[in-house]
Amino acid sequence: MHDDTPQPQGELPLGLEAAGSPTDVTGKRRALFAFLVGNRRQILAMGLTGACLLWGSWATHKLLGLEQRVTTIRKVALADLVREYVQGQARSGATPDQITAETGAYLQALNLAVARHAAQGEVLLLSNAVVAGDVPDITPQVRDEVYASLAKPQGGAAAPSAPSPSVQMQQFFDAKGADHGSGK
Repeated sequence: MHDDTPQPQGELPLGLEAAGSPTDVTGKRRALFAFLVGNRRQILAMGLTGACLLWGSWATHKLLGLEQRVTTIRKVALADLVREYVQGQARSGATPDQITAETGAYLQALNLAVARHAAQGEVLLLSNAVVAGDVPDITPQVRDEVYASLAKPQGGAAAPSAPSPSVQMQQFFDAKGADHGSGK
C-alpha cells in the first residue's frame, strides 16, 4: 500500500538523508574507498568482461561487413596503355619538355583511373599476371577514362595499337574453337 501521509519538514522521501557534517562525508568516502579496495578484483573482472563484450560486438560487426562486400577481379594491360601513349608522343613532334610534362600528366591520370577502380572494390591484375581463367579485361575502359581527362597526343595515339600477344592468342583460340589445351 501507498502511504499518502505528508512527510515531516526536513526529511527526504525514500530514506535519503540530507548531507551531514563534513565528518559524515569523510566517513562515507572512507567507506567507499574501503569497498573499492576490498572488491578491486571483482570490479576489474567486471570491467574486463564489459570491454571484451564491446570488442566482440565490434569485431562481429566488422566481419559481417566484410562478408557483404563483393570483390571483383579485373585485368588491365597497363604496359600496353603506356606503350601506345609513348609511341603517340614520339610521333607528336612536341618538344622534350612538353613530352615530359604531358607524360607525367598521363601517368598521373592513369594512376587515378586505376585508384578509382580499386576504391570500388575491384582487384586489378596486370594482364601478364593472369595465367588462366576468365578475367574481364577493362583496359579499354581505363583508356577511355584516362583520355577523357587528358588531351590525346597529336601523333595518332588516339587509335589503340594492335592488341597484346596474350589478347591476340585468346582471340585466335576463340575464333578457331580450340579446347584450350585439352589435347583433342
